[in-house]
Amino acid sequence: MKHLLSYAKKMAKYLPILVLPLFFLFACATRPYIKVNYQLPDKIQSTPAAKKIRLSVVDHRANPDPLSVSAREKLNNFHNSYMLILAPKGQDKPIEGIYDLKTLFETVFRKRLDQMGIQVVESASPQIPKLEVALTDFHLDLKDYKWHFKMAYATTLSQDGKIFVKQNFSGDTERVDVPGMDDAGTTVSQIYSDLINEMDIEALLSKLPQE
Repeated sequence: MKHLLSYAKKMAKYLPILVLPLFFLFACATRPYIKVNYQLPDKIQSTPAAKKIRLSVVDHRANPDPLSVSAREKLNNFHNSYMLILAPKGQDKPIEGIYDLKTLFETVFRKRLDQMGIQVVESASPQIPKLEVALTDFHLDLKDYKWHFKMAYATTLSQDGKIFVKQNFSGDTERVDVPGMDDAGTTVSQIYSDLINEMDIEALLSKLPQE
């Protein structure tokens, strides 16, 4: 018994030395996805100019890789997927799902349209307004111990083969990289919601011909 107590005391003495490398190992481990926190804008009470809409999300990025070489070295387990979190900043719930980049944008825009009472339909009818969202930039870089993120997209609203509105949205941000923290996802989330919500869908639809 005394021998066991003596051994336990020795192990307790060296426990911090054994645990510290494990802490850094797990701190450096990365997830296969990046967390993206999205917040819907305040609910719009007015009646939408259109009840149905066709939604198309296309990828027009010149560089299809969302990460620079240095960012991919840091996020070595990243598999080009994104966890969408629909919650206020600083909260991790509720989790909507894990998507590829195109589906991430499509899901978020569907949420915005649904909030306005607009149904997204799968139809080839040109009489139903079509909103096309073209992703032109989505790039995360790690440079000088800072995360740098750029995002841009363009929207086109058309009906009956005629384009009524074209708009472009872009932004960038940076954040210091702190070991063990999810600063990559936080950097992306810093401007993701703002840029998505910058598009005034109600004003956009008001450009359509009135029935």
